[in-house]
Amino acid sequence: MPAFRCRKMQRGEVEFKENSQQLAVKWHDKRDVHVLSTVHTATMLATGKVDHLTGELKIKPDCVLHYNVKMGAVDKADMINSFVECTRKSTKWYKKIFFHLIDTVALNGYIVYRQLTGKVITYQKYRDNLMRELLEEHHTPRRPSTGGRPAADNPLRLTARHFPCKVPQTVAQGSRTRRHCKVCLSGTRKRKHKRLTKYVFSL
Repeated sequence: MPAFRCRKMQRGEVEFKENSQQLAVKWHDKRDVHVLSTVHTATMLATGKVDHLTGELKIKPDCVLHYNVKMGAVDKADMINSFVECTRKSTKWYKKIFFHLIDTVALNGYIVYRQLTGKVITYQKYRDNLMRELLEEHHTPRRPSTGGRPAADNPLRLTARHFPCKVPQTVAQGSRTRRHCKVCLSGTRKRKHKRLTKYVFSL
């Protein structure tokens, strides 16, 4: 994007810069809008709407009008990905672009999958299936652990019914039923501690 004149533009003002291959546009609406195009010309077209303040027809750059016609699909894609996006806060701009591209590829794959198979599943379910199949095919077995609890090599262990729940109450102890924590007792690097917990994992 070339550098434009550093001045505050009024609403409706526009600047064009072009060479034999590209057109750069700076147009001020509510804020500055920059467009870089290879298929448009430096022309202004009427929108068919009237400015209520001046009573004149509103005009916009040709590239902006063309973008507004097609922008609905972009906004819809951004909305769908916003519910399940994998982007995380980061000060590195290239990381944000990388994760945004992953979300875009996943959404495009979901659209193609529905068109080719005719199956109707939710986007969330498609992403879950995609991650599960990628893990099954490309996961690398872990090296043998030198201490502590042994780690399982199957990544699907995270999807099994293995949830924490409270220890069942007994008549003798009532609501204060506790058991010894096996993690604290099985540690090898630190001194073992006897600690009580009211939660267990159920299969």
